[in-house]
Amino acid sequence: MIFIERKGVPTVSIASAGFERDTLATARAFGMPLAPYVVVPDVITSVPPERSSAAIAEQIDGIIRGLTNPSQVVPAEDEGDVENRQPGPPLEYDADGLDVLTEFNRDYLDRGWGDGFPLIPPTRERVDAMLGGTTLPPDHVIGILPPGMGVATVEKIAISAVMAGCEPSHLPVLFAGLKAIIKMGSRARQWLMSTSPDAPFMMVNGPIVEEIGMNTGQCSFGPGRQSRVNIVLGRGLRLALMNVGHNYPTELDMDTIGTANKFSLCGAEPSVGGAWPGFHVSRGFSPKASTVTVAGVRNLMDAADLSNYTAERVLNTVAGGIRGGAGYASYRWSDPNPYDPEGGGGAMVILCPDHAKACTDAGWSKEMVRDYLWGHTRTTAAALQQGFKVNPAFLLPPWKWVLDLSPEEAARTVLPAFNNPERIEVAVFGGPAGKSLVMMTNGPSQTVEITDRA
Repeated sequence: MIFIERKGVPTVSIASAGFERDTLATARAFGMPLAPYVVVPDVITSVPPERSSAAIAEQIDGIIRGLTNPSQVVPAEDEGDVENRQPGPPLEYDADGLDVLTEFNRDYLDRGWGDGFPLIPPTRERVDAMLGGTTLPPDHVIGILPPGMGVATVEKIAISAVMAGCEPSHLPVLFAGLKAIIKMGSRARQWLMSTSPDAPFMMVNGPIVEEIGMNTGQCSFGPGRQSRVNIVLGRGLRLALMNVGHNYPTELDMDTIGTANKFSLCGAEPSVGGAWPGFHVSRGFSPKASTVTVAGVRNLMDAADLSNYTAERVLNTVAGGIRGGAGYASYRWSDPNPYDPEGGGGAMVILCPDHAKACTDAGWSKEMVRDYLWGHTRTTAAALQQGFKVNPAFLLPPWKWVLDLSPEEAARTVLPAFNNPERIEVAVFGGPAGKSLVMMTNGPSQTVEITDRA
């Protein structure tokens, strides 16, 4: 609604209870802090249509006032939160010894600047040292970062990198990760603000993986010393999304339950000795290039197969992991629409080396693996009916006949779970044992080359 208002058409947004702060923050992010809205008691996606219609009808007077006299329906701004996001003088803390760290961390968390774990103080000296990791000047703008449309300067990102425990050599990696999110456009804004447990997954490729000591083996996602670089990179991306992109919990991050994946979810493929050329090579980059790939992932599922050793049988197990996508099957057949402009999500498959070897021993390319998984990841017409009966206009036109099937026909009619093979993306890293990982994604990933290294 805010985008329509910016075009000069009077509008009033309808916000569900619990989303008021998010509505104000969204309006502020797009330069419309006085955009009017009314509040209904329920999230309209979770109640019968007639109940939603009745709740909206009760607000008709407020809607009319918003269209004719917006100042009458705009609640007071939450100035406390806004003040914490404005530039100000350096903060000083007077406690002695380690107590100063406690005071600093408590204050930053209270202001909404922390992720809940202890932070490293971003002193002037530490930030200056971090800036030594890039050739870019501190005021250089990397881009406008969603969802809050924050101006992502080199220095602002460096501050988050310090707080996360990163090193100067890590800074250009964060630049590339944030550029990847910016390139996603409205798709990134959708998954960053979603009520789903969407988290940024960041994967690094190329020579930089070994140069900065990333873990490509056991426990790649942590915890522990072996994954320290992976962990702080993922955390640095999260803190930048919060403090530069304004992706704050309960305000531009409306996750219903939340997920620990949001703290840090960063991995890397080995630059040498992998089963196939690196993920970035399949995206058209040179093997010698270093890149970051980012995807918005909704969940992680173990695809364990310790018994089979042929490509087909191992991949049948992985396909089973994709089928267990926790209710997102229907969206994979969506027509492009304002809710889902790319037409559905997909899957990021992290094959463990043992499973990848079963495929390479049989002479399979990574593209063959992807196509096999697509062909063996099935859903039923009944699952599509479950997702689209209420919103039939979202279903791709060639498949609208699915809605006319009887329950018996729908139950026995089997279709690919994705509308094309490219919805499945494949990478390889991890340690020994046949445990691959499936992550359902909210739209395609983006890959950006790492540049501007000192």
